[in-house]
Amino acid sequence: MTKEQAEKLKQERRKKRLRKKRIKAFTTLIIIIILFCAIVFFAIKAVMHFVNKDPSSSLASTDSVQVVNENKNDVEITPEGETKPEEDSKPAEGTAVENNSESQTPPPTQPVGEKPEQSWSTVLVNVDHPMSKDYTMEVRDILDTGKKFDVRAADNLEAMLNDAKKAGYNMFLVSSYRSLSYQEGLYSRKVNEYKKLGYDEETAKAEAAKWVAIPGTSEHALALAADIVSSTWYNTNSDLTEEFENTEHFKWLYEHCADYGFILRYPKGRESTTHISYEPWHYRYVGVDAAKYIMANNITLEEFCGV
Repeated sequence: MTKEQAEKLKQERRKKRLRKKRIKAFTTLIIIIILFCAIVFFAIKAVMHFVNKDPSSSLASTDSVQVVNENKNDVEITPEGETKPEEDSKPAEGTAVENNSESQTPPPTQPVGEKPEQSWSTVLVNVDHPMSKDYTMEVRDILDTGKKFDVRAADNLEAMLNDAKKAGYNMFLVSSYRSLSYQEGLYSRKVNEYKKLGYDEETAKAEAAKWVAIPGTSEHALALAADIVSSTWYNTNSDLTEEFENTEHFKWLYEHCADYGFILRYPKGRESTTHISYEPWHYRYVGVDAAKYIMANNITLEEFCGV
C-alpha cells in the first residue's frame, strides 16, 4: 500500500467515524425532544385536570373520604375479598339534589298495613335533627370485614349479607359505623379544601356540607347505617355512584332488605324530604316491622317519624 493509499484510507475511516457520531448525536437529540414533549404534554394534562377538577372529587365524600385511613381496612365479606379503599367521592349527606318530578314515586294514598310504634331503631338523624350528644350504643365487628355495627342489629346485617351470598350475590360492606370524631375529620378536611380554593369560612362550610355530612347529622354515627355494593363494584368503579341501581345486587337488596329490618334510606325522587341525594348503596336498620311498613308504603324515615 502506497502512502497516498494509506492516507486515503485514513480519511475514509475518519469520515465513517464522523458520520457515526453525527447519527448518534441526531438520534440522541430526537430522543431528548420526544421525552421533553412527553413531559410537557403530561404536565399540561395534569395541570388542566387539576384546574377543571371539582374539589370534592379528590376526596371521598360523604362520609367516604379517608382522613385517618380508617377505610383502608374495607374488605369484601367473602374469602376472595376485595381490599379496595373507600375513596369514595360519593356526593351526598348534605344538601339535596333537585330531581325531575317525573322520577318521583309518591307514597300510596292509603297506608299499607298498620304503622308500628317508633323505637330505638327508628331514631331520626339528619341535617334538621342532629344526633343527641347523649346517644350511646354498643358495637361489634361484622363478620371478617373489620367494620362495626350496633350489637342490637348486627345479627340482622350479617344475616342479610350471608343470605345474599347464598343467593349468588356477594356483597361488599363499604362502610358502617363511623365515630363523631371521624366524621369531624371528614368535614374539616373538606372545608379546608374549599378554603384553599379561595372560599371564605362560611361559604367553604356550606359547600363542604353538600358532600360530607356535618358532624352529628350522619346516620353512620348511630352504628345503624351500612353502605353496601357488589363485591366486584370497585373492579370497574372508583366511587359510589347511582349506577349501582342497575346491578342485580341492588335489586336483591331492595327486594329483601326489609326482611332483615333495613330500608333504602335515601330513595330516588325523595330528596326534598330527606335533603340527601339518591344513594342506592345506603341502607338503614329500623327494625323488621318498621322496615316492611316503610318499604311497602314507599315513604322515608322522616315521613315515618312524622317530620
